[in-house]
Amino acid sequence: MNFSSRKFLILNSSFLIAAAAALTLAGALNVRLLEMRAESHLTQAPPTQNMPPMVAFTTVALGGFRGILADVLWMRAGTLQDEGRYFELVQLSDWIVQLQPRVPVIWAYHAWNMAYNLSALMPTPAEKWRWVRNGIGLLRDEGMASNPGSPRLHQELAWMFLHKLGTDSDSSAAYYRAQWAAEVDSGAVPLDPGLVRQIEAQFGALDWRTPQAQALYWAMAGLPFARTDFDDLALRRVAYQSLLQRVALGDRALLAPATAFVQDTQRRHPRIGALQELLRQLREAQ
Repeated sequence: MNFSSRKFLILNSSFLIAAAAALTLAGALNVRLLEMRAESHLTQAPPTQNMPPMVAFTTVALGGFRGILADVLWMRAGTLQDEGRYFELVQLSDWIVQLQPRVPVIWAYHAWNMAYNLSALMPTPAEKWRWVRNGIGLLRDEGMASNPGSPRLHQELAWMFLHKLGTDSDSSAAYYRAQWAAEVDSGAVPLDPGLVRQIEAQFGALDWRTPQAQALYWAMAGLPFARTDFDDLALRRVAYQSLLQRVALGDRALLAPATAFVQDTQRRHPRIGALQELLRQLREAQ
């Protein structure tokens, strides 16, 4: 072997050793970067963690083609929505969330279709409640499992409790409230005891059978994940609206903590003029 060949082999070996060292270092740094992203709630979950087996299989098998197929299905979903074909939309939405389980807006759309469109087509309160309850369960048990750090899904779930159950915009709302209270009494509703204590320490004792308490719970649960002013304000609005609904229903003990929360929200979002006016009205009501 001549000198040039030996020199070439030595250089190649040096490059290989350097490349191996660089890859090892990059791998170690990548682990730390992933940990930092998770600590800052920038990574919602590993690609297939928390997914049902079929969804995980679809995610891996289709790879980048999932997005193309999902776009086609979304266009079809828009057509079905315009035509009022809501039952067909349920199946189509289920296919879309299997293709794109990490997109919160799809879960929100699917749950909204169940709780608002399909429930409205049902003839009895019990049948209506089945679809409303399915929408709640879809967001809480499936959507959040795939997107545990999503402020959007927390806000959507909180709003569903606040509006669909908490107001009488639906003629069967009283039936929904009774069914939900019974579910809470049975112990079938999972709530984080630590968060419950934190909320009650800030606002006072709450009746957790009420939709307003549930709306407050999910809004407050979502606040740590809010990374933009928009998300923060959206969640805070649901939170103080929940408190004010309870005040309007006669729970005057919540007026002072609700006022303090609106005041804190106004400090965080000083450009929102409506908050200043709301704060003035609350102070006059005390």
